[in-house]
Amino acid sequence: MAGVTEAELLEQVQEALDAPPSEDGAMSVVELSEALDIPESSVRKRLRKLLVSGSVELVKVRRVALNGLVSRRVAYKTVKKDLDEN
Repeated sequence: MAGVTEAELLEQVQEALDAPPSEDGAMSVVELSEALDIPESSVRKRLRKLLVSGSVELVKVRRVALNGLVSRRVAYKTVKKDLDEN
């Protein structure tokens, strides 16, 4: 999966986010890694570039752990750009 471009990853991230496992529309690195079947380190590396380009944003989301505790976790979601923007 090393040959994946940022554009291809963004497309895969968008597809994964279109059917998110949560109602907040965001996914953690672990969730993206599992959904895309690529290593977490590859997801992180590419997400950094997508953050800089403004294609995705970092958000805090609530997740319930296996022990039932709710915590806020770092997750990512795509940025919706207006068609009027140039």
